[in-house]
Amino acid sequence: MADIADEAGGHIEFHQQQQEAAIRRAAGAIPKGEPGDCDECGEPSQRLVLGVCAPCRDLLEEIRKRY
Repeated sequence: MADIADEAGGHIEFHQQQQEAAIRRAAGAIPKGEPGDCDECGEPSQRLVLGVCAPCRDLLEEIRKRY
């Protein structure tokens, strides 16, 4: 017969596994990057996603949130 601590541990483990699965799905949806020159700023980058470097992606996201 399981006591309350065992039951709680089982619930915690289940929720941790669910969170890990969600993180893995989200990480799998991140597009692969490639080196090259950014389409927005023209600077070289080791990881362009859809042709845009991280600083430009951040700036574009900020602009999109504001408008």
